[in-house]
Amino acid sequence: MASQIQKVLKQALLTFTSKPNNFISNLDNLSQILDKTVAEDLNFDITAVNKDGEGAPVTYIDVYEDNLLTMGIFVVQKDKKLPLHNHPEMYGLIKVLAGKIRVISYSINTPKTIEVDTRSTKDANTQTGSSTRILLMPDRNARKQLITAELVSNDIVGVESKPCILDPNKRNIHEIHSVDGPAAFIDILAPPYNTEIPGVGIRYCSYYSILSNVLPNVFRLQEIRNPSWYWTDTLPYLGPNPAANLKEEEMM
Repeated sequence: MASQIQKVLKQALLTFTSKPNNFISNLDNLSQILDKTVAEDLNFDITAVNKDGEGAPVTYIDVYEDNLLTMGIFVVQKDKKLPLHNHPEMYGLIKVLAGKIRVISYSINTPKTIEVDTRSTKDANTQTGSSTRILLMPDRNARKQLITAELVSNDIVGVESKPCILDPNKRNIHEIHSVDGPAAFIDILAPPYNTEIPGVGIRYCSYYSILSNVLPNVFRLQEIRNPSWYWTDTLPYLGPNPAANLKEEEMM
């Protein structure tokens, strides 16, 4: 019988290889299976990785990775956070395993952000007589990249909460804080960072700060370097092998 984490991986692989007309239903099924996942299913104990303010603010535990997706556990120490960052052309799911987190999420390419970018382009053309390129995705060769994003949620999420979901536009940029102590969540991302976006280039994680507020809940975000206060360390995964007997399970 498959373990819970094997069920999650099986559905994740099915979801991210499914045809477009089946994708949404498969993503919903993945969310439902992930929702049933608890710390014990991964043999995870947050007390074993609680650092009491010493060491890296965030620890990453690699559960599974291939060219389709990555699955891992993030442990955010007390009063620490993952800085505002993006997921270019990616889908993601988060399920809290221990503690509570605050997830502050922004969407891109919304009607409001498109309105702002269109207006900015027209203003620039009026002033300079030339077109302005509004980059909606970070460009590794560009300096001081600006992105327009709409604040869409600011939620405290706990063990009993449903999984958080992001897609290439909705909630694609977010930051994650621990709340009232250390917290941990399992994270699924597809495709992985460092894979190629056809016609664009390699996906990479960009970090941002808020530059200005241009409309209610609409902000200009400034791409920045990896904040000096943020780094991660790693620990080994001690739970069941999610890929064990995967071919046999697929045949059942």
